[in-house]
Amino acid sequence: MQMRVMVKNQLQRSGSDQQTATYMKMAYSKKDLCCQCVPTKATNTMLYSLLMDPQRRPSSTGSSCCHSNTESESDPQQGVLDLSMRNSQKSSRSSSEDGEKSVTVLHRLAPEHYAMIHHAASQVLIQTIDFMRKLPAFTYLPPNDQMLLLMRSWHEIVAIGVAQEKVPIDTVSVPAPPCECCTGAEMHWGGTPPPNLTMPGCILSSDLDDIQQFVMKYQSLDLDCKEAAYLKAAVLFTPVPGLAHPHYIEALQKEAQQALNEYTMMTRPLETLRFARILLMVPLLRGIKQEPITELFFRPLIANVRMEDVLRQMLFT
Repeated sequence: MQMRVMVKNQLQRSGSDQQTATYMKMAYSKKDLCCQCVPTKATNTMLYSLLMDPQRRPSSTGSSCCHSNTESESDPQQGVLDLSMRNSQKSSRSSSEDGEKSVTVLHRLAPEHYAMIHHAASQVLIQTIDFMRKLPAFTYLPPNDQMLLLMRSWHEIVAIGVAQEKVPIDTVSVPAPPCECCTGAEMHWGGTPPPNLTMPGCILSSDLDDIQQFVMKYQSLDLDCKEAAYLKAAVLFTPVPGLAHPHYIEALQKEAQQALNEYTMMTRPLETLRFARILLMVPLLRGIKQEPITELFFRPLIANVRMEDVLRQMLFT
């Protein structure tokens, strides 16, 4: 009779171990899912801890369970480590819950102004390329230098053109996809996608704020055509790695800034700080990224074509 009870207990223990192994296998098979797709919060916390902290992954020589009583009794320091691991597990669970509660809001152009804004933005892009091709100092540069300068500054010059031409930026809010594993892209950000994983034609609220903040600052200063041209030249001739003539590019940038300073002193002598206020817009320009400009104004026009290929063709043909 005792032998039968021992065999029964052994079978139950092996069955429990088999269920645990099956559960772990299922959990690891779901590691490509975002936190909203994992069936339970406990599984999500476990996967997050294992994937993000290699030291917490179970070793092949022994168990690393933080609830092991024998290890904590044999080593006092291990008990402290177990307590810290439990606290980190709780914090990761709470951050996961916060990520599940947060909802990312994207922005796209309003449908009623869709065609008009895209047409105006296209004209601004054409004017940007024409501006570069009409600068003798730019056309004398090697083609590789021209392309490097273009790819570094095209979105900033387009932003200047959008503000100068007063292109309306009327947008509407749309909810972000709740789960990127359902739309084909990987996301593990708890509902906050990076800019390159948003829906086509949509941008994040932070990127929209960056664009609108610069436009408002630009229009408050009310730059004329020559001031805008000098500012574009100063932005265009910004040294970047890989240039064949970086010192020449830096000299051109200083020349454009000096010309802007002299022009503002001549046209508005009473506004002694105007030149400084104009240059203070450059950090706002630096905060604008290429991807939001592409997605908001040009993605429906170029579809899946890379913006680099479009700009290269416009510049050299």
